[in-house]
Amino acid sequence: MLFVKERSAVISSFCPELLAPAGDREAFFAALGAGADAIYLGVEVLNARRGAKNFSREDLPELCQRAHLACARVFLTVNITVLPGEVDEALELVAHAWLAGVDAFIVEDLGLIALIHELLPDVAVHVSTQANVHSAAQIRAFAELGVRRITLARELSVDEICVLAAVAADCAVEVECFIHGALCVCYSGQCLMSSFIGRRSANRGLCAQPCRMTYEMVDVAGRRLADPGDYLLSPKDLAGAGLVGELAAAGVASLKIEGRMKSAPYVAAIVSAYRTALDGTQEAGTQLTDAFNRALTEGYLSGIRGNDLMDYRRRKNPTTPAAQRELAASAQRAIQVAEHRTTPLDFAVRVVADKPLFISVTDAAGNFGSCEAAIVEPARTKALAADEVREHVGRLGGTPYTVADFKLDLGENVGLGFAALHAARRTALADYETRRFFDGHPRPETPPAATVPRLPRRKTSRLAPDIVAVAGSLAAARSALNAGAAHVRVNAAELLDTPPERGIIPVLPRICHDRELDELLAVAQRFGAAVAGNLGQLALCQQRDIPAETHWSFNVTNAYSARELARRGATLIWLSPELSGRQIADIAAHSPVPVGIAASGRSELMVTEHCLLMAQGPCNQRCEACPRRRIPTALKDRLGYCFPITTDRAGRSHLYNSVPLDLVEALPEIIEAGTDAIRIDGELLAPRALSQEAARLRRGIIAAHGSGEFETIQGAVTKGHFFRGLI
Repeated sequence: MLFVKERSAVISSFCPELLAPAGDREAFFAALGAGADAIYLGVEVLNARRGAKNFSREDLPELCQRAHLACARVFLTVNITVLPGEVDEALELVAHAWLAGVDAFIVEDLGLIALIHELLPDVAVHVSTQANVHSAAQIRAFAELGVRRITLARELSVDEICVLAAVAADCAVEVECFIHGALCVCYSGQCLMSSFIGRRSANRGLCAQPCRMTYEMVDVAGRRLADPGDYLLSPKDLAGAGLVGELAAAGVASLKIEGRMKSAPYVAAIVSAYRTALDGTQEAGTQLTDAFNRALTEGYLSGIRGNDLMDYRRRKNPTTPAAQRELAASAQRAIQVAEHRTTPLDFAVRVVADKPLFISVTDAAGNFGSCEAAIVEPARTKALAADEVREHVGRLGGTPYTVADFKLDLGENVGLGFAALHAARRTALADYETRRFFDGHPRPETPPAATVPRLPRRKTSRLAPDIVAVAGSLAAARSALNAGAAHVRVNAAELLDTPPERGIIPVLPRICHDRELDELLAVAQRFGAAVAGNLGQLALCQQRDIPAETHWSFNVTNAYSARELARRGATLIWLSPELSGRQIADIAAHSPVPVGIAASGRSELMVTEHCLLMAQGPCNQRCEACPRRRIPTALKDRLGYCFPITTDRAGRSHLYNSVPLDLVEALPEIIEAGTDAIRIDGELLAPRALSQEAARLRRGIIAAHGSGEFETIQGAVTKGHFFRGLI
């Protein structure tokens, strides 16, 4: 990895990198002045905080220069799913920013990661927490793509992180984890709630934060089941200052602070607090609570997953006006330090006739740069004076450099234009920066976006897609098969003691920590097929010769992601539920393997490590025998919509949409798009209801060919994003 040497060498020996957020220029310089080792930021597009002020592409050269001179690095976020029409733009942005000096890119989209690895192999890629990496197999799979670092899921304990850091080290990959900031209740990259409620997708950087709204927990009769407070999806903020030593010992390379939507005073205070904690100079103290007024927790890092994690009543930390002024003043001091930091340079200049013009610059640490320009000629009119050379070479206004010492070897009666002096000075400074910041290797002109490989079109069937049902029980699965479903998917945890049955394929849960994986893989091995829930599971299936589809949670939104999954053995790819019909057609036309989409049923909006049913009171955490699981439960929002909840045997909660998806009337467009399979998300349906839905879809396919009418569902339904697309 290319990085600033001086400080990084020290950091790697003693403590992890401190990675700070910046949503605007003030926050950037506040982080830099407060002691951040690296800063992550986004530009106008393709980043997961599109609501922040963000930066322009034109800002990047200066920001990188300022950071590098302070011995810090700059990471650019390109951490959203990339739609079919954005692939060229995304790759061009990476190429432009790499040339501008960005040290690494934080990326979620699998297709973009693969393209960067293929077309820009020198570019450093960090896998975003949006990729939901929480297992050893996932780390190994991403390492094969040449990534330099992986940001782990926030739901891991220090002990789990220690194991995964060791796995990563064996793969020559770093791990990064969040140490402070807002916690999402849902696993990152797996939330569709904001998307389905208001078209504002968390996977596209526009989350409306419905998790911070008020809800009631109710049963099917509408009776309130719990009253711990109204904010049943709102966790406390993470504050892991007391764990920095354990995380450093675990081998974590970078500790990340959340907060690109936060103000400069917040950023300065939090960075300063963690800087002192990492350096061992003092405790973080009250800075953490003064900076933000939400309750704090060590959360999953300390194994907290119960009610202590949650902020049901949204209690505020009391902060005095005096403390808030002090925070603002501290931020201004940090900004002043960073903005006015300069680097003194010693200049050596030679202007002698019949020799090349030569300028070198050297800093106090011995870093240098130089320029040897054209041959100097004798003066034709006026000879060049020493004070003129000093003046023009020393014109450093607008740069972060000052002249310390100035040595001049000036020959007699030589002539030289001032423009030549300016050009040579700029070249010497550029050489200095290349040697100091990038190990002496200048950033090359990178391939333009036009070099993105164009994928061949796939011949698709436009007759009848397979009907595939997802069932919550074996009885429902058998019922759907009898009603005409081609295949049925059932959670592998429900099939532990079940002999293989024709037409049933086990689903490996998308959230599956290492301690849970072996017995579920054994189910897939026994059934001879699987739906892989993440990239690591797909790799394990391929290693064991288990044919595997990929779950919709892979968030496939472009054909390059489909291509990469096909390379890794996927037999069928379930596309993201956030695509429009036109985007589905684009991917179907260029995917090397068949693709499928959801057409019916309740879409799963969230999966949470915290059990939402714990809001009902104390819990012994014996999840498999929990009586609460047997009572149909939902979260009721302020508009009266009810979102069903289920919990699995690991105690994780699954939150479903308040209304079912129904794309039966869109079947002509779905078939025309070249979709190979359509899915019923029927986990919540009883056997008879699931069989009826499978039969309705079967009749819908016949109607799509002009033989009959479409049968609609009684009551409210949603068409998802098929017609409207995302914002």
